[in-house]
Amino acid sequence: MKKTTILFIIPLFVFAGGCGISIGSGSEKTNPESIPETEAFKDDFTREFIKSPDGTEDGYYTFVSKTKGYTMLFPVNATISSAAHDYQDDYFETYNFGESVDEENLSRYFTVTYEDKPSTRDIEFNLELLTEHTGYESEFKEIRALDNVIYYGKGNKELTHNETNKKVMFYGYFGYIQSQKDQEGLHFFYETTCRKADKPCKINEQVEEERALLMMKSIQF
Repeated sequence: MKKTTILFIIPLFVFAGGCGISIGSGSEKTNPESIPETEAFKDDFTREFIKSPDGTEDGYYTFVSKTKGYTMLFPVNATISSAAHDYQDDYFETYNFGESVDEENLSRYFTVTYEDKPSTRDIEFNLELLTEHTGYESEFKEIRALDNVIYYGKGNKELTHNETNKKVMFYGYFGYIQSQKDQEGLHFFYETTCRKADKPCKINEQVEEERALLMMKSIQF
């Protein structure tokens, strides 16, 4: 793949032990005594999106959209920003979430936007949006998973860390996932970088890409 220029979209929040408020439940009710010691379940807002405290796959829960339009794998130690979450009835939802891996000095950030409307069928339009958001200059790879087509791209860019003003590498993996059964579609962005720029950080690009693709392929409309 030729070198690409990626315009990274950094969510305006910091992931800690959890911040957010409860606005109703979209997940199964859980006995407080049985809540797992994971960041996703310790955070009140994030827990509303988790179908069950039982992991779907090692390291992941099943996320259920507020729109009820789709499910996907969700990292057990990620938290959703309540301030960055917005949805409209059953046809639109957008939110940010992320996780910190302190022992590896890594931060992972995600941005997801879901729509259920006729415009999702316009592939050219949606790939143009993806290109505008990322600065991606190559052709998107088509991947078929379940009843969906994933238009996938990746790239990296060196940016200045906000706290230290040091240069750090950001690795991005993104795609537009379109249902082949109806008019639903989803934009998925995943970025990873060193959590602290003044400490060593080794990012395994293959592992991060596999994580991104696992989550994209898990989406069920």
